[in-house]
Amino acid sequence: MDMIFLKLLNMSIAAGWLISAVLLLRFFLKKAPKRIVCVLWGIIAFRLICPISLKAPFSLIPSAETFDPQVVRYAQNPTVSTGVLFLSRALNPVISRTFSPVPGASANPLYIWMSAAGTVWAAGAILLLGYGVFRCLQLCVRVREGVPIRSILQNTQEGISIPEKLWLCDAVTSPFILGLLAPRIFLPSGICQDDLRYVTAHEEAHLKRRDHWWKILGYVLLAVYWFHPLVWAAYILFCRDLELACDEQVIRSFDPDERKAYANALVSCSMRQKMVLACPLAFGETDVKKRVNNILHYKKPGFGISAASAAVCILLAACFLTDPPVSVFNGSRTGNDSEFIMAFQKLHSTDSQDLTLEAGDILSAAITVDDGRMAVTICKGDEIIYENNEIISSIAFHLEIEENGIYTVKVTGEHARGSVSFLRNAHTSGRLSPSSLHVFSWYT
Repeated sequence: MDMIFLKLLNMSIAAGWLISAVLLLRFFLKKAPKRIVCVLWGIIAFRLICPISLKAPFSLIPSAETFDPQVVRYAQNPTVSTGVLFLSRALNPVISRTFSPVPGASANPLYIWMSAAGTVWAAGAILLLGYGVFRCLQLCVRVREGVPIRSILQNTQEGISIPEKLWLCDAVTSPFILGLLAPRIFLPSGICQDDLRYVTAHEEAHLKRRDHWWKILGYVLLAVYWFHPLVWAAYILFCRDLELACDEQVIRSFDPDERKAYANALVSCSMRQKMVLACPLAFGETDVKKRVNNILHYKKPGFGISAASAAVCILLAACFLTDPPVSVFNGSRTGNDSEFIMAFQKLHSTDSQDLTLEAGDILSAAITVDDGRMAVTICKGDEIIYENNEIISSIAFHLEIEENGIYTVKVTGEHARGSVSFLRNAHTSGRLSPSSLHVFSWYT
C-alpha cells in the first residue's frame, strides 16, 4: 500500500505543475471555445492516470520522481528531488535532519511516515468513493417513481418530439442526467413547458458530449488524489467549464431572443448553490450567474482564436505529458581505510576542493544539478563548511578513502537534473568501514 501511495504521490506532484499551468492559461483563454478549455482538463486527467511518460529535453516537469522509493526505504540521510534548485536546497537539509534514522529502529522514519500516510490515503479514497456510490444509489431510490413523459404526452411540444429518455419525477427539483450506459434525463414535474425545449437541448448536448462519463472519471480521480489541493481546484473548475461548454454548444445557432429564453430557463431551473461532488449532471448546477452572462454575451470565436487555442493545448501536452531525460549514473567503490577526502572536480578543468575530516566529525554533503547549474553544500554537523553554485556541462564527484579506494558519481549531459547525498560519521578510532559510507541515490 505504501509503495502505491508513493507512486501516486510522485504522479500528483508532477501533475501539480500541469494543473498550475492550466489555472494560469484559463485567464488567457477567456475568448477561446469552451470545448477546447475542457481539453486542458483532459490532459490533466491523462497525466494523473498514465503511470509512464516519454522522456523529452523540452519537458517542463522539473522532476518525474520527487520521492525515490529506495531513498524512502533505506537512506540514512534522505533527500527529495524537486528538480527546482532553490526548493531542493531549502528542503533537503530539513528532511535529512528530521528523518534521519534512529539507532535501533526497525525502519527509516521517512518510510514509517510514508506507510502511515498510505493508510490514511487509502481510507480517504475509500470514503470518497463510497460517498459517490451512496449518492448515486440515493438518487436511484428517489427517482424510481418517475414516469416517462412520452407516456403522458403522446404528441409534440412546439414541434419537438418527446424522446424516450425524458422522465418526470415529483422528487426532483432540477433537471439532471442519471445513468451511465442507458442514461435518463429526469425533469421536475412542475417544469414549465416553455423551458422544456431548452432544458432538453441542454441535457441532450451533455449526452452527445459524453459529459456524464467524463464527470464520473473526474470524481474517481478526485477520490484517488484527494490529498492534493490542486486536484480539488481542478475538479471544481472542470465541472464549471463542462457546463459552459455545453451551454456554448446549445446556443451556437440561437438568435438573441432564443438566448434570452435559454438564460431564463437556466435561472428558473437553477439549483441552490452548493459543493457538487458526486451529483449527476444538472441543468442549473454550477455558477448560474457566470453562465447567464456568457449566454447573453456569446460571440462565436473566430478561426484564429480557435487555432491558437488548439496550438496551446498541443504545446501544453508536449511539455507536461513528458518527463525530463534521465541523467547518466556510473558508480564504483573500493577501500575502507581512515582518511576521508571529498573532492569536487569539473571534468573540463583541474579545479577541486578537498576536505579532510578528523575522528568524530560528522560530514554530510548535498549535491544538486538542475539544468546545468550545480549546487554543492557540505556541512560538518550543523555548520556549512563548503558551498558552491556554478554553471557546468558535466561533472564528476570523487569520494576518496586513502590511496586505494574511490567512489565516483559521474553525471553527463548538458541538461542534467538531480541530487545526490553523502553522509559519513567518523568513528573515534578514525577508521572508516564500507558500511559507514552511504551514497544514497542519483535522482533524475
